[in-house]
Amino acid sequence: MIDSHCHLGIDDFKENIPEYLARAKEQGVSDILTVACDYNQIDDLIHMSKYPNVYTAFGIHPESADKFDYQKSLEIYKKYPKIAAVGEIGLDYYYNPDTKKEQLHAFHEQINLAHQIQKPIIIHAREADNEMIDVLKESYKKNLLTKSGVMHCFCGSPELAKVALDVGFYISVSGIITFKNATKLRDIISNIPLDKLLIETDAPYLAPHPFRGKRNEPAFVKYTLNVLAEILNKDVNTVENQTNKNFFDLFEGE
Repeated sequence: MIDSHCHLGIDDFKENIPEYLARAKEQGVSDILTVACDYNQIDDLIHMSKYPNVYTAFGIHPESADKFDYQKSLEIYKKYPKIAAVGEIGLDYYYNPDTKKEQLHAFHEQINLAHQIQKPIIIHAREADNEMIDVLKESYKKNLLTKSGVMHCFCGSPELAKVALDVGFYISVSGIITFKNATKLRDIISNIPLDKLLIETDAPYLAPHPFRGKRNEPAFVKYTLNVLAEILNKDVNTVENQTNKNFFDLFEGE
């Protein structure tokens, strides 16, 4: 299994990395991608990358869109070429509906940056499906999505899922699909081809059932894997092997 998205630099994660990684390994997690969403997390991100089988990604989250600096970000990617992706970036109108202009600016600029340095992108989208669809279509037409990307922690509409697939993106599912009230989301996921799916924890957030409401960690990604297999009516090993392949195709593909 691979946890394709978590935040190991948050809170006490960074103080207890060996412990969390050991538990993940015990549960069969072979690789982890950890994400930094602000400039002040870079040092922690680079520290995480020193652990075996830990991939890294960096991007300015929409909640910090006003802090985005194109040149500053570019210098970080140049200094640390092993950073696997630009993200998480995107739009979040749930908590910050008054910063749409800043969010759209930072999002467009980071898509351009990812194209410049030829890295895939990791997208965060919340309560912004229509605008996200517009950005994806526009960026695709401009040939800015050549390295593909992933809709992280997908919980959007069928229309957004379709457009994401149309532009060649992957869809990543989190512990949300294990929640009893996630019927509509499970229906959407059931129609997504297995070769376009990833699994993640988004730890320390969104712990899956039966740990909902508690602190999430990479070891719990197996619960999302098991439910995804049920949704797709496929063998767990088949889903595990394919989502692993999808991860490497996205983040290590030429």
